[in-house]
Amino acid sequence: MRVDKKSLFLSVGICLLPILIGVYYFNVLPEQIAVHFNAKGEPNNFVSKTCAIIGIPIFLAIVQIVISLVVDFDKTPKKGALIIRGIIPLISVLVQGGLVAYALDNNFNVPQLAVFIIGIVFIILGNYLPKKEFWGKYNFNLFGLEKGVNEQKVIRAYALHMTFSGVAIFISGFFSSVVALVLIVIFAITSAVLPFYLVKKYKG
Repeated sequence: MRVDKKSLFLSVGICLLPILIGVYYFNVLPEQIAVHFNAKGEPNNFVSKTCAIIGIPIFLAIVQIVISLVVDFDKTPKKGALIIRGIIPLISVLVQGGLVAYALDNNFNVPQLAVFIIGIVFIILGNYLPKKEFWGKYNFNLFGLEKGVNEQKVIRAYALHMTFSGVAIFISGFFSSVVALVLIVIFAITSAVLPFYLVKKYKG
């Protein structure tokens, strides 16, 4: 397995970049920072500002290392690998920036930001899944059910579902956070179940 060290170091560095934001505002941040919010957008879990500023980026950096190694192990083509490697750094910068912004100004809507991020990730995946040049040979495993299936039709139908889900989730962010949460749960479940329906539909 050949590890793309340049991409690995760059993406991990971006994951850790929000630490600098926290350090810059450290003296004006409250001792406890909200890191979790309920369906109404109200904070319900706090950690020390040191833990929030350093711990979250480090955790996401570790996740990024694992994802990058998996991508290299699977020999994912460069274009597809770039998309996969870009998701966690994007989340790290936006979410950590949002948490710091909320700590400085309680009017900042972190749950709404999270909904927008989830919607964007769904849209990006839906847009690029059908582009085979990004992934090379599709390699999905559905307990043997995928044998003899028109994989291109399955991927296109699934990508359409992902794109629609992303748009719906993103739009819901402008309204109730409860509605957004319900949509995210629904689309997460359908995203897990839909492949089994599609392989049955496009068998042979």
